[in-house]
Amino acid sequence: MHKKFNKVLSFRAVCAALAVVIAAFAMGAPLIASAIKDGARSPVVVIDPGHGGADSGVIGVRTGAKESDLNLKVARLLGEYLQSGGFKAVFTRTNDSMHSYPGIKDNKKRADMFYRGDVINSARPAAVISVHMNFYSSAARRGAQVFFDPTDPNSHDFADLTQEILNRDINVELGGREYSALGAEKYILSCSHYPAIIAECGFLSNPLDEAKLVDPAFQARLAYTLFQAVVIFLTSQEHSA
Repeated sequence: MHKKFNKVLSFRAVCAALAVVIAAFAMGAPLIASAIKDGARSPVVVIDPGHGGADSGVIGVRTGAKESDLNLKVARLLGEYLQSGGFKAVFTRTNDSMHSYPGIKDNKKRADMFYRGDVINSARPAAVISVHMNFYSSAARRGAQVFFDPTDPNSHDFADLTQEILNRDINVELGGREYSALGAEKYILSCSHYPAIIAECGFLSNPLDEAKLVDPAFQARLAYTLFQAVVIFLTSQEHSA
């Protein structure tokens, strides 16, 4: 894990904090933890379901499932977990569409990304998660991997933590291996100064991953894993303040 994060709070300590949150969540109680509250304002998390509309992303090799549809399903479940936990979830899109942007008429993708950037900056979030599905030329590649802006230490910490939890809860069990979070130059990661990650939840080019990713039960499992990462990360941020 990133050295800076180890200095902030040990993984064992944040897992203990998470256990308290999960216990309250399981009983249907809202999260009222002063450690991650900003006065009366609930912590805001922006959820970015990647792609949408004419930009469907990658396609499942066996089911033909569109990445944009799967991203939205996982994102909605993540939003439900966050809202039940006392957070405010803000979405960059809530349906299968792309957005326009003033002054940009000849590039729908750019217009849509600029719109998403405005949503993020207007929300002033504690964290940003962009949900995606992956694709690779080799069908053997599988598993969930996290990306971050390498120029932002907070995003690096967020990515390392999220990757560790994905490795523990999903990657080792299903694929028998771990990944490391990677730096990437992506607009959604660099359009604001808020901690932001891209979570590539699995490979639609791998039949085994694809079968999991189209399964509603596994989508809920992924969303809950990301929920855990948010809680631990924001707890660690409070401890470091």
